[in-house]
Amino acid sequence: MLNLKKEVKDINRFNHIIFILGQEGFGYLFDKVNIGKFFRKKEAKEKYKPERLRKALERLGPTFIKLGQILSLRPDLLPKEYIRELGNLQDKVPPFPYNKVEKIIKEELGKPIDKLFSEFSKEPIASASISQVHKAKLKNGMMVAVKVQRPKVKDVMETDIEIMFYIAKLLEKHSKKIGKFKPMKIVEEFKKWTEREIDFRIEADNAKRFYKNFRGSRIVKIPKVFNKYSSRKVLTTEFIDGIELHNISKIKGKKGYNIRKIMKNGFDSILTQVFIHGVFHADPHPGNILVLKGNKIALVDFGIVGYFDDELKRKSIELFYGIVEEDMDAIINTFLHMGLVGEEETDIEEFKRDVKEIIDPLQRSELKDVKISYILEEVLDIAFKHKVKMPLDFVLFGKAIVEIEGIGLEYEPDFRFVDNAKPFLEKLIKREVKISNMAKNLKKNMAKYSRFFSELPDQISSALRRIQKGTVKVDVEDTDVKRLGRDIDRSSNRLTYGMVIAAFLITGALLINMGRPVFYGYSLISVICFVMAFIFLISLFVSIMREGKD
Repeated sequence: MLNLKKEVKDINRFNHIIFILGQEGFGYLFDKVNIGKFFRKKEAKEKYKPERLRKALERLGPTFIKLGQILSLRPDLLPKEYIRELGNLQDKVPPFPYNKVEKIIKEELGKPIDKLFSEFSKEPIASASISQVHKAKLKNGMMVAVKVQRPKVKDVMETDIEIMFYIAKLLEKHSKKIGKFKPMKIVEEFKKWTEREIDFRIEADNAKRFYKNFRGSRIVKIPKVFNKYSSRKVLTTEFIDGIELHNISKIKGKKGYNIRKIMKNGFDSILTQVFIHGVFHADPHPGNILVLKGNKIALVDFGIVGYFDDELKRKSIELFYGIVEEDMDAIINTFLHMGLVGEEETDIEEFKRDVKEIIDPLQRSELKDVKISYILEEVLDIAFKHKVKMPLDFVLFGKAIVEIEGIGLEYEPDFRFVDNAKPFLEKLIKREVKISNMAKNLKKNMAKYSRFFSELPDQISSALRRIQKGTVKVDVEDTDVKRLGRDIDRSSNRLTYGMVIAAFLITGALLINMGRPVFYGYSLISVICFVMAFIFLISLFVSIMREGKD
């Protein structure tokens, strides 16, 4: 067994963790690593069930609850039955005393509460594993929500993560059944998540980005961040007076609220975040979504966000459009192109067959009966089984869709994601194929092309110098030298053509808005440059074709 005293500083906490795991039926996992003395025999024989894992994590406290919450967002790391159960974790912790709230705020913001706020509620309006939230009023009369980090939560988490690493190392070394889930990797990722989540400045930056993205929106409200009253351990934002989405009875009881419109606005906001903004709320559970007057929604708690670059956006659009159009080949191919084959060999054909079993029923179903969350959940589970690793941000997006569609079906059974997503996706596709957007994409990549062509002569010169110095030895006959000379001559001509084409394209892209538009919004000089590039491209193509006939 690994050196316990050397790797774990708090032995008492370690003993407590092991004891609770034993009580919840996980003692048998440690039989092979000499920790069996902590368990009674009957406990060690109990079945390893998802609900027992959830109960164990809840009993182990804030760090382990947070671990379970993070894992519930990662269907690429655990089987779906565990993901679903961990989604039921209760993160409700008794609040810490008000005198400690006062102390933390004074240490972090440099002034006592009464100097910063005209009002400050002593009782928190929410209390969780990492922080609690108090309602307050600034000196200017603005109502705010003040999120205060729990005392010494960082120290507690660091101690627990240290123990997690030790246990994960033992299990990975001695248990093949658990080792295939790579517990060391899970703990390592969890450590990174917690380091980000306990620094409220990161959450503040995320919130400010969302606030900017949705500024002026008629369907989404994001709380404003007040930098002057925020720090690493304190986060002050605009107070949103809304109804939490899970309080559906209260929403239905108020006049002017339309559940269907609320759900549609929620779905549209997620799609806008992902496919337009490229950054999205990765934990949209009902407690993080508030309903406002006019069927508007507000998003809060930006500790976990995902990011979509242009390539991931394009692939995801292809995937969703494939689902909407019931194009099975497009769905499977997009998943394969998006994913990465794991360390162990993946049987691609078997993966395709398993996905086909999930997608096939689509062709026999009405569009209104298709649950996109079910498809994503099942395919991500298949990818997990076949060691096909999907991009983390796509996994987070998939889990967000599963969560948001689950909310919609619970509150509005006839509401279907695909019915509302199809018009949005069609607009996106039309937008992508517009000439102006194609030009923007071309312009965006011009820097890469320009750098490539500008560096190419230096790279060729460097290669020739190595040949002259004898670093690269070439042993060829005279006829080979002549052939090589002809090939170099042809290649240099093609390179020149390529550089001229690139120059015209770059110039045309840079001068799109120079002068009066004459063709689809393009200036005359820009059109001339693109035409010249096309002429040179045709000339190059003809030259290559002629060479093939020689």
